[in-house]
Amino acid sequence: MLQKFKDALSEKTLKIVIIITLIIFTILTIIFQLQNTTLQIASGYGILDFEFAFNEATAIIILAAWGPALRLLVLQGTYLDFLYIISYGLLIMSLNLLLARKLKERWQTVGVLCALAPIIAGLFDVIENVNLIIMLNNPTNFSSIAPLLASICATLKFGFLLLGIGFSLIAILKLFIDKRRAE
Repeated sequence: MLQKFKDALSEKTLKIVIIITLIIFTILTIIFQLQNTTLQIASGYGILDFEFAFNEATAIIILAAWGPALRLLVLQGTYLDFLYIISYGLLIMSLNLLLARKLKERWQTVGVLCALAPIIAGLFDVIENVNLIIMLNNPTNFSSIAPLLASICATLKFGFLLLGIGFSLIAILKLFIDKRRAE
């Protein structure tokens, strides 16, 4: 099954996916950075503060500090985040599959498994976003489980993203070292 996953897309297709998703990822990252700067300057709270609120009291403080206008901005950004999930998921997955193909033995298996990490991260990100949307749509009356669930999912999301990106960096370094040794 891993072999089929590793070989499902041609090298050319993977490279095209990497280029397209890198462009989308970069544009969205700039948009989100501008949004976060606006939030920080206007209220003292950024999106990560909200994602990691962990409890109802903290979430309510952040939502109140943002007020209706900034909450609308965050809500729009949260909807846009669904495109971000697709872009970072496909980007890291494709990069890891491409790198895994260049590696041998166990490294290849690890690479294919790490190509799944951003997809798992994306699933946690979706659950996180749903809970953020619930809180944003009703900032004074939401279940106390929403901030906890959003924060747990954010933690797991970043963990799986770190795993996927970490493999990419290690694989690039390993391929570079192997190439130097072969010269």
